[in-house]
Amino acid sequence: MKPASEYRREAREKLIGNFGWAILVLFVNTIILSAASSFFIGTLILSGPLMVGVSAAFVGMFRRDKIEFNDLFRAFDSNFGNPLVMGLLQTIFIFLWSLLFVIPGIVASYRYSMAPYILADNPEMDGKAALDSSKKLMYGKKGKLFCLHLSFIGWIILSAFTFGILYICYVAPYMQAATTAFYESIKYEVPENQARFLADSPAEGV
Repeated sequence: MKPASEYRREAREKLIGNFGWAILVLFVNTIILSAASSFFIGTLILSGPLMVGVSAAFVGMFRRDKIEFNDLFRAFDSNFGNPLVMGLLQTIFIFLWSLLFVIPGIVASYRYSMAPYILADNPEMDGKAALDSSKKLMYGKKGKLFCLHLSFIGWIILSAFTFGILYICYVAPYMQAATTAFYESIKYEVPENQARFLADSPAEGV
């Protein structure tokens, strides 16, 4: 697998010309979830679809070289039940693992971290199946993604001195883009992605 520095480089390149949209997508996502937090059930209902929407927007940036703001709401369609179930189960699983101790909870969060991306690519997939697919995909890779996120610790600490402004305007989009670069490097290990991407690719020799 690539070193963390390579994922960060790819993220910076893709964010050129897209930073404003990246900030807007993450900001609106945060505002919606903050408003929904007044009602616990609201957060549970919206978190999964919005996670998929954020993932879809950043995946689009990597594949189309631009972010489409409407991708944030892509999961609110006929397949709404799939990201809803994914979000609910992901919250439950991580919470249950966290009851054992902090570290198992963190490991669980990385185990299921690719589920929103997998659903963004396969909206017809069942939410539980997306979590299972993420679990298989992240086997042996959780430490790599953790190290990638840990490489942003300096930026996160610096953000504290700007009252979070630096985090909102730079660090959060940068980290999300780097995580997306990580997914893009392993996406072909998802069977459903293999079939779809191979079908979309031009035939050899054409």
